[in-house]
Amino acid sequence: MVIAAIVAQHFEATIKDHPKMKLRKIQKIYTSEMHVNVCIDFCYRAKKIVKEKMIENSKEEFRQFWDYAHELRSKMPGNTIKMVVQRVTVDSPPHFKRFYVCFDALKKGWKAGYRPLIRLDGCFLKDPFKSEFLAIVGKEANNQMFAIA
Repeated sequence: MVIAAIVAQHFEATIKDHPKMKLRKIQKIYTSEMHVNVCIDFCYRAKKIVKEKMIENSKEEFRQFWDYAHELRSKMPGNTIKMVVQRVTVDSPPHFKRFYVCFDALKKGWKAGYRPLIRLDGCFLKDPFKSEFLAIVGKEANNQMFAIA
């Protein structure tokens, strides 16, 4: 007997790499690799299982940001660490919004050898939460490009 959990387990890496893969394609690949005919509902449930697992893994990783921020504050005082969370209601759990870290050594080095910024660069990340990554681009004393992410 083939159940959706087996299909999800077999295609977990494929669905993670290609989250927009069509259900018919999953069905066709599974049939050719495993020599078992599965209905489209099984593929739908398998894809849903994998996506829920990805979201749960992301939530667990975001929960670890609190520990990371606390460890940075305790081991290296002087760092600027800001984390912004959002709550829908007062009783609801916090939802991660933003995380900012600026190390004390970078602040001191930046102030000592200030160079004008060339540009602010950014890109959109393709994850279940549709996030954005920003970086500052500048030049060092020997005309080498650098980026601070």
